Amino acid sequence: MPETPTKFPDGFLWGVSTSGDQYGDNFGGLTDWREFEREMSGNLACCAKDKDYGNGPLPEEIWERVGTTASDPDSYVSGKACEWWDGRWKEDLDRAKDLGINAIRFSIEWARLQPVKDGPLEPIAINHYREVIQGCRDRNIEPIVTLHHFVNPLWVAEDGGWENHKTVDRFTHYAAAVVQSLEGTVNKFIIFNEPDIYTSQGYFVGAWPPQKKSLFSMISVRQNLIEAHSKTYDAIKAIYKKLDKEVKISSTVNLAYVEPKSKRVVDKMGATIFKKLDNGLFLPYMVDKMDFIALNHYMHHVKKGLNPAKNYNENPPDEVRSDLGWYVNPESLYHVLMSLKKYDKPIYIMEHGVADAGDRIRPWLIEETFKWIRKALKDGVDLRSYFHWSLVDNFEWNKGWFPKFGLIELNETTKERTVRQSGIVYSRCIKEAES
Repeated sequence: MPETPTKFPDGFLWGVSTSGDQYGDNFGGLTDWREFEREMSGNLACCAKDKDYGNGPLPEEIWERVGTTASDPDSYVSGKACEWWDGRWKEDLDRAKDLGINAIRFSIEWARLQPVKDGPLEPIAINHYREVIQGCRDRNIEPIVTLHHFVNPLWVAEDGGWENHKTVDRFTHYAAAVVQSLEGTVNKFIIFNEPDIYTSQGYFVGAWPPQKKSLFSMISVRQNLIEAHSKTYDAIKAIYKKLDKEVKISSTVNLAYVEPKSKRVVDKMGATIFKKLDNGLFLPYMVDKMDFIALNHYMHHVKKGLNPAKNYNENPPDEVRSDLGWYVNPESLYHVLMSLKKYDKPIYIMEHGVADAGDRIRPWLIEETFKWIRKALKDGVDLRSYFHWSLVDNFEWNKGWFPKFGLIELNETTKERTVRQSGIVYSRCIKEAES
């Protein structure tokens, strides 16, 4: 167990992360994900019990907790999710402030802002996002804006999506127009959320839109996303130079902690191969156009042999598992942070959390995580933030409503909110860190 002293840096951001589509900014039927929900909700419900959620089908003891929701087709349709577009963001920001949170990450939706192919930005949507940003500022909460969080306008998808190289320049022009319209009110942007996950799930595994299963497609999309990140980074920097303001830009990468089962050569090789495929396809190629490393971390993998397929893991049998069957190990975050020191850039933890409807393990995870990030600071990691995923229970993509990640519990029918014990624990840990 690491020691608990070590002061957090001045200006450290204690945050929560959200995304527009998962919180209710899904804009009717004009996105690729709405089409996917309409077509796939029945299939997703029917195959839920046997689905591989990252560590194989769910064990029976987990299925007993989540099976009723996971087997319901209606739970794979987002509806208005947390109703943020309809104004519930205001009360949730109030709750965040009450918990001591001083930063929030949210995304703005391309389809909402540019519903017509190559058309101008919608003024109503721009004004809404300006209002949200000002709402954050009014509460002394730092807004961090994500420009692409997995969702595309339907017209982009119908024109070939990210396989079409035209999407690179379309997105760059769109993102620049958005940043210009916000007039310097945001000083940190995330361009892409988890391009690694978006690429693998959409174009190789085929679990997300556009449901491709093609190595060629995945490679093509990967290259286009890397190019779009670079061009968008340059465009935003140019805008802020004219405004004579500072801006920090990155894209989040989802990095797992991967270790071999034993010291056997075959186990070490298996872990190395998996780590390269899971962690190494984007960050090394984008880091030169990152002002900070934006880290999302959820997974701990223990690999045995040369079998990287299907996340085949050999984790200790007593290691805690989330409602998605993912192994939960607070120490794994420390190891990922230490591995990033070589880039010599500030690190912002932008997502870290657990699917846990009963709040069984989230309070423990938060407390233990604080200890390990203190150790990372002591060991020289230039860490600037910790953002928990998520503020309120969210709609979790092709997993629907059954995974509950929120510090605040949501009744998805009535939209009633209840602060969980883990939210209170997070609040206490923030106070202790700042004392």
